[in-house]
Amino acid sequence: MLRVVALYAVGAWLVLQIAEVTLPPLGFPEWTMRALIVTAVVGFPLVFFIAWIIRIEPEGLMFDLPLWRGGASDRSEQNTDYVVVAAVGALLLIGAYTIGVKIFHDMPSATQALLEDIEPGADAPANSIAVLAFDNFGNAEDPEFFAGGLAEEILNLLAALRELNVAARTSSFQFRGQNVDIRDVARKLAVKYVLEGSVRRTGKRIRVTAQLIDGQNGYHAFSKTYDRDLEDIFAIQEEIAAAVVDELKIVLSIDSEERLQSKPTEDLDAYVFYLQGMERLRSPRDVDVLNAASKLFSDAVAIDPGFARAYAGLCETHLQLYQQSNGTSDFERAQAACDEAAALEPELGSETLIALGALYRIRSWHERAAEKLHEAISIAPTAVDAYIELGKIHMAKGRRIEAEADFRRAVDLKKNYWRAHSALGNFYYNTDRYEDAATYYGIASRLTPESAAGYGSLGAAYWMMGDAERARAAWDRSLELKPTRQGYTNMGLRYYYAGNFSDAVDMQLQALKLAPDDHRLWGRLAESYRFVPGSEQQAADAYQRAAGLAAANLEINESDWTTMGLLGLYHAHLGNERQAARLAARSVDISQRAPESLYYHALVQLKLGNQDNAIDALTEAVSSDEQYRQFLASDPDLRAIRNVERFARLLPQESS
Repeated sequence: MLRVVALYAVGAWLVLQIAEVTLPPLGFPEWTMRALIVTAVVGFPLVFFIAWIIRIEPEGLMFDLPLWRGGASDRSEQNTDYVVVAAVGALLLIGAYTIGVKIFHDMPSATQALLEDIEPGADAPANSIAVLAFDNFGNAEDPEFFAGGLAEEILNLLAALRELNVAARTSSFQFRGQNVDIRDVARKLAVKYVLEGSVRRTGKRIRVTAQLIDGQNGYHAFSKTYDRDLEDIFAIQEEIAAAVVDELKIVLSIDSEERLQSKPTEDLDAYVFYLQGMERLRSPRDVDVLNAASKLFSDAVAIDPGFARAYAGLCETHLQLYQQSNGTSDFERAQAACDEAAALEPELGSETLIALGALYRIRSWHERAAEKLHEAISIAPTAVDAYIELGKIHMAKGRRIEAEADFRRAVDLKKNYWRAHSALGNFYYNTDRYEDAATYYGIASRLTPESAAGYGSLGAAYWMMGDAERARAAWDRSLELKPTRQGYTNMGLRYYYAGNFSDAVDMQLQALKLAPDDHRLWGRLAESYRFVPGSEQQAADAYQRAAGLAAANLEINESDWTTMGLLGLYHAHLGNERQAARLAARSVDISQRAPESLYYHALVQLKLGNQDNAIDALTEAVSSDEQYRQFLASDPDLRAIRNVERFARLLPQESS
């Protein structure tokens, strides 16, 4: 029996040694090895037990207890040893392999488990509710946004009450147009109650039906119908929200009572434009959607110049446009809209406070930004976007633990809010935890399956993991859904590192059609042109354009070390050596020696002829983030030092 255990130990050790060598090249994740180790350990007591009760006789396998055995030959015991070890080992390894391979092949959809790991409605907080998009039963020409917008404003009214836990709009509205069981909705959104309804608009009259349903049993808590003139739409919203509060037996504070009774504007047309703008702003954001939102908010404030919330929406819209396109005119419009919203609203609402917080953060006015965001949270404790912005502030200040806590708090508050998962994914991406980033980008993509941007981010995470195939698939999917700046430039980078420079140029030109003021696109276009014969002047012109745009961005945020490092690289290729060296070094300092800044610094030093300094920076970047090693073999700018011994030691083994 002891011999059996010893044989098993030797066999398990051999299997683990083989697995340690073979699993990584096959692409299995790190946890697979841990799973095998656990399986091997679990096998010890199983082997011991089976060896205790099994023996082999001429008649075949005999099951008995050792106490009753009359003594077996050495040959029988030896056979037993081998059979038991082989049988148990095979079973354990087959089981471990089956489970491991299944999970491994399910990894692209492993986010399914995370999404489904939500408590059913029965265990949801008693004050939790989801507001579904209302059905439109009006005339065929009636726009869907009116029904959806009415539901969204009821959702906003309820979400503004700190005493309620309201599911995010994006999560709730994903069921629009689907015939779903309310109990399934409640379970997926982790809420106790679900509010659904319908709208029928006829001329100047409107009929609204609202039903509050218990998500645990599917029974109606109430069903109410409101037949009113269209001008009474605000009163209907308030009455439905008040009915929900009464049914949930929530006691409101004075502040919450005031918010429930407030009207954002007295003009119905302005309000309709505002609803349309919010519908687009809360959708997955690309440039076309954001431009449409900007137009709608502008129409709203043109009708009602005192509409503070519409100005706050306009501010948030142009901040998002600025962060996507880097166009300084968008930032200027955002700042003007935020200032107007603040001037019109002496006691700022959470929407305006969050917009101001985001504006101040982008300017690197971190203390002012945090003050506004904490104020927003004091008004609306479940304001997820406020926590997301706080996380970005903490990240910019190098306080990673607090930043992660903020992003996780956002995810916990709204488990099905795509922006929260995307923000946490960005945090992991920027802290070099690319597998975690891919997980949360995957969740965001599943929550917004028609969003091209989500797949673009997912592809970037796969790329940094060294998984070129899955990166390509994600980027292809992104471009299939919708041509975007991000989609084209990512494909351009893929071609660039593969040595297909003409294709890289084409992709960056396509990206620039969508975001002509983005210095990053001009820089990538320039670096691609450099390797296309006869395109030296085009490269120089693109670098010049990139440098001008990057300098304008630094006037908005002088602590933007990424832009600073890239600007140093642009100047290096333009022959401005002193500026290049100064900017690259400052980027490294401000970023606290982030691998990305070290990589830019290395490229600048190499262009300036300082080979040893360049290799020093690359060595530090790789030691900080192993994933940067993959770029050393494929970056065309590093070919010149490929045969230098110090650099060759940094290359991946298969490339050296």
